[in-house]
Amino acid sequence: MGDWDLVRKIMQEEGDIKFWRVKLRPGSPPLFGMWKGTPIFGLPGNPVSSHVVFRMIVAPWLRHSTCATGPIETPVRVKLADKVKSTGDCMTLRRIQIHNTPEGLIGTQSRHQGSGNLESLASADALTLLRPGQSGEVGEWIDALIL
Repeated sequence: MGDWDLVRKIMQEEGDIKFWRVKLRPGSPPLFGMWKGTPIFGLPGNPVSSHVVFRMIVAPWLRHSTCATGPIETPVRVKLADKVKSTGDCMTLRRIQIHNTPEGLIGTQSRHQGSGNLESLASADALTLLRPGQSGEVGEWIDALIL
């Protein structure tokens, strides 16, 4: 926890933290809890991590809590043209570009995948959904979420 992680600090003092940290890369340090009867989400500071946490945790929670009936995201199958580094025990969501080819959808990743690299998110078409233990090898078919 950094000096400027004020949400977590206040939640520790006055709220009820339900969880802090999840096995998601990027985006492992989100927080969720209740403060005076109000649900509070604390998102990571890096923009890519914040986007991933919103997409994977906050948006589904909002959809469920408001009884929304709109379409739910469905992953697409993508064949990897590049090795995608996975993080072992976490769900790995790397930014990729998708190319429609005669053999199907092909995914290539931008070279710099840092969680502070907003350009990699802006230029991406999808996020990989590498499950814990999944390798992300060249030629492997994986699930991806369209951005």
